[in-house]
Amino acid sequence: MLPLDIFNHLKNKKIILYDIDNTLIDVSERYRMSLRESGLDPNINIRKIPPSERNRFWRVFLSNKYMHLDKPNQQEIKKLNKKYDEGYGIILITGRPGTLRKDTLEQLRRFAIKYHALIMRPKNNREPDKIYKVRLIREMVNIGLNIIEYHEDDPGTVEIIKEEFPRIKVIKHDLAKRKFIFHDD
Repeated sequence: MLPLDIFNHLKNKKIILYDIDNTLIDVSERYRMSLRESGLDPNINIRKIPPSERNRFWRVFLSNKYMHLDKPNQQEIKKLNKKYDEGYGIILITGRPGTLRKDTLEQLRRFAIKYHALIMRPKNNREPDKIYKVRLIREMVNIGLNIIEYHEDDPGTVEIIKEEFPRIKVIKHDLAKRKFIFHDD
């Protein structure tokens, strides 16, 4: 359940939601280093790895160890900041765990990403993004937020959001695909 009071100042704005990794921030180097440290081929798609090995990878990737390798997606950040300056409400939704909040806030500051709210995955939440993020959006819609646009790189999440929320313009980003990480489509 979301802390609803964080959205009070956004109730009269048109809202644009953004995923962070592989949408606003290029995490391809962190991805490859996490695979290497996990003893895996740094060019493999994570979905082709057996679950036991995949868990080893996620423990490394979802730590702050290699976050310094992340790079800003300047083109998307420029578009987001323009929308922020035009008065849209900007909410960042990430599958990153809350344990990375301090590092994520520092990264957002360093990359000059403007936003009104940041929602991170709660402790012990292991839901796939396509369940976790859809539930968050449903909660935001139910409290009356006027979400007009959503930016996401995960194809499965994109398809579910398009289906469940036809009024929201969904923009699929292909940074992960271009960098040959995470997704197959």
